[in-house]
Amino acid sequence: MNSFVETLSPAARNHAEARIDYYADLTQSVLRSLRQLSEVNVQFSRDVLDESTAALRYALLTPPNERHPENTPQQAGALLQKLQAYHQQLAQVVTDFQSDINQIAQEHVPQAARTATELADAGRKAAGKHLIDEASRFATMAQQNQAMQPPASMQNAQEGNKN
Repeated sequence: MNSFVETLSPAARNHAEARIDYYADLTQSVLRSLRQLSEVNVQFSRDVLDESTAALRYALLTPPNERHPENTPQQAGALLQKLQAYHQQLAQVVTDFQSDINQIAQEHVPQAARTATELADAGRKAAGKHLIDEASRFATMAQQNQAMQPPASMQNAQEGNKN
């Protein structure tokens, strides 16, 4: 029994390989970007949690008479800086992802387009051959039908039953 892969034409096999390579690289790029995005989110979350915990400790555990502005954990300005850094990191992940996608497209789209054209040409040739074969078979059958004499009972059928 032939497997599906063995039944593929060379053009179909080439096109399938080109598409598989293209999608595999796209998937790798997406996964890489998701990993980077997760790392950025985890780091930002850790930083915010650490800062929030320190501020809460200071507010709850430091007596009011011992609190001094220079000892307080980061204030709004520092949080804004962290948010800006986080935004920059997110923008870098997006920029890197766009760059990867463009590079992958430039690498794979010409090959995929070429193999798709080859596959379409092979399909047109196969369809044309099939059409010629069927027309030839039909013409042969028509010649065979004309060469056969109708039976005697059929020759009189045109006159009809005159009884």
